[in-house]
Amino acid sequence: MATCTATLLKNIPIFRQLAEQDLFDLARLANQKNLSKGEFLAMQGQDWPYFVLVESGVIKTHKISSQGRCLGALRLQSGALFCSPTLLDEGSLPATLEADNDCCLFLWHGDVVLPYIKKNNQALWELSSLLVKRMRQASEMVEDLAFQPVASRVARLLLKQHQQSGADPMERNLTLDEMATMVGTTPVMVCKIMSQFSDRGYLKVSRTEIEFIDRDQLKKIIDNN
Repeated sequence: MATCTATLLKNIPIFRQLAEQDLFDLARLANQKNLSKGEFLAMQGQDWPYFVLVESGVIKTHKISSQGRCLGALRLQSGALFCSPTLLDEGSLPATLEADNDCCLFLWHGDVVLPYIKKNNQALWELSSLLVKRMRQASEMVEDLAFQPVASRVARLLLKQHQQSGADPMERNLTLDEMATMVGTTPVMVCKIMSQFSDRGYLKVSRTEIEFIDRDQLKKIIDNN
């Protein structure tokens, strides 16, 4: 069974600023939670003021509109820290958090962590920096949806996944439904665009892998829109 330790917390910029004893205290106060693929950690609209450290696995976040449309947002990989906006205001959780595969997490209620952070100016700065980073990511997503054609959004997603995987061919670890959620379109449209990329010689797509033949052409699709 995984154990939260002070050494693990030191890898997180916010916690790295804290005194050694504070790290040991927070490690002792961590609540471990294991999720299987498809299980929900928290639902959009909840009052959910928690810090979450992803020890292993991937947590995906997605937002559902009043019309029932689903839009993917962040993917929190191993080592990522999620700070719920509910920690700092009286609003509800803006997105649903779901396990993309088997996950091990450590959770703290804001009432446990914030007193340690508030007494350390550098930790407060790191928390602010993390929140600004999340705001910029959200802004980029809105900009893509508002101004970028679907083909450009699919190309950007594929290149980002390729960069993160570091492999070529790259394993297809996202379904068409998941890709569609992340770029704000339908699975049929994603399939059609990937077929176009393949026909033009940019990619070789199989049921299990994607091989990148001409990355420059994919970048041009992004740059020209």
